Amino acid sequence: MKKGIGILLIASGIIFGITCTGLLFTDGVFYLFLFILLAFPLFMVGQWLRIGHSLTKQILVKFTAIFVQVAFLIPSIFLVLNNYSKLKNETFAREGFLWFQPTSSSAIGLIGTLLLIVLVLSIMPKILFGWTHGGKPLTGFILSLFVLTVTFLFITWNDYQAIHEEEGIVVSTWWGKQQTVDWASVDSVEITPYVLKRVANKYSKEPIFAWRFEFKQSNGDQVSFKRTDLSTYNLEQSQRVKEQIQKENIPLSIGQMDEATTKWYELELELENLNPEHFNEFFKN
Repeated sequence: MKKGIGILLIASGIIFGITCTGLLFTDGVFYLFLFILLAFPLFMVGQWLRIGHSLTKQILVKFTAIFVQVAFLIPSIFLVLNNYSKLKNETFAREGFLWFQPTSSSAIGLIGTLLLIVLVLSIMPKILFGWTHGGKPLTGFILSLFVLTVTFLFITWNDYQAIHEEEGIVVSTWWGKQQTVDWASVDSVEITPYVLKRVANKYSKEPIFAWRFEFKQSNGDQVSFKRTDLSTYNLEQSQRVKEQIQKENIPLSIGQMDEATTKWYELELELENLNPEHFNEFFKN
């Protein structure tokens, strides 16, 4: 019984600690105090109940290291990628941008996310078994991967694409190529709602509803922009782009949702407590 309660408190402490870490970077230092004074004690009391005897100094140090790394270090690594994207937005976004996407291709965003995931997975054995685990080879691999990740983020800093109210589609690639596709060069646009099977930054394998704008050019090329979160902000942003397309008299079509897509669309509207009327209006031809 005590062991079961202990495991429950350990899980609660870690979950609460991760939550405090996320809020610390957005809502201020108050959550640092909650991390220390509430999440950490919950975790330690859980460990005390789980092992069934007093905590020695050595065990206290070990459990403290595990908690800080699991509840603070690992979430912080993923927050770095999220804040990196926000910083790019603040740096490159300018007046007239209707939409800003921090990478010019989904592959670049995927590589960055995978590097962070591999980095976290590499650190986990050190967290669980101590920093001497794996010896110099694992330590060297972690350091090399860290340098590689930082280098990748630095190299792709100038990589983004955007939709500008007057200029059209603005694309800046990581190798220095910049291109603007004016509205006159866009033959047609298609808005496609679909179900995205897995999204790494959601920490989940559950399908989610998503939609993309596909701008088809007269030369056969196309540029895509996608959104994976149903929110009022994303709806308003998408609506502004839709209105601009109509203002430019560019043919616009909206794909019909199949049964699976409709299911997740309605479920997310309900979970997020969103007014379906405005979203239904947007996804109508």
